[in-house]
Amino acid sequence: MRRLPGTAVLIAVLAATCSTGAGDGRVWGSVDLPGCVGEQDDFDMEVDFFAADWFNGTLTIRLQHGGQNQAFSDGIILRVSDPDLFADAPGETFEVTVVPDLDAFLEQGPDAGIPSTAPGSPVRATLYLNETCPGNRFGFTDGAGEISFDNIYVPDESKRIRGRFHLRFVDPRHWESPEETGPGADLQGEFDFNYTRGSPAQTFPD
Repeated sequence: MRRLPGTAVLIAVLAATCSTGAGDGRVWGSVDLPGCVGEQDDFDMEVDFFAADWFNGTLTIRLQHGGQNQAFSDGIILRVSDPDLFADAPGETFEVTVVPDLDAFLEQGPDAGIPSTAPGSPVRATLYLNETCPGNRFGFTDGAGEISFDNIYVPDESKRIRGRFHLRFVDPRHWESPEETGPGADLQGEFDFNYTRGSPAQTFPD
C-alpha cells in the first residue's frame, strides 16, 4: 500500500547548483494517518528522486517520490546545518533533536510545548505526504531520531552523499490525550547519490 499525507513544506528558493534525480535509496516504516490511509506498518515512500543544494555552508537534501512539485508529492527534507561535522566522522550516528522531546509531547500535549528542532541539532527533518493524503492535511515539520553519513558533500572535497536515518514525526495540531496522540510516522531511510552541478530540480513554493 502507498503512502502518507500532505503537509506542503515551505522552503526558501534554493541556489542554482544542485543534484537532481538519479540515485539509490528507500524510505519506509509505519504511519498513522487518521482520515486518510489509517495505520500502516508497511509504508514505502517509493523514493526515486534525489536532490541536494549547498548554500552558505548548509546542505539541503530532498528524497522524494517523483520529481514533481512538493505540493503533489511525498518526500522528506534533511537540512544539514554543519556538513563538516559528518564529514569528520563518517558512519558515526548523531541525534536529531527537538524541544520538547517527542515522548514528552505525546504524554503532555501542548502543555509541554510544540516540538521544534533544537538549536544544537545538526539536522532539521521535515516530512511531507501530499500525494498519499492530498489537501495539506498533516504537518510533520520537525522530526527527531538519529542520522549518519558515510559520505557527505563538501565543496572541492566530496560529491557523494550516502547515509541513513531513523526518524519519528508527529502532527501536534491533532493531539487530544496520551491515548489519542494524533497522526504520526516512524520512518527509516537510506540514500546514495552524487551531488552534481546543474539547474534546480524545480521551482520551490515560496
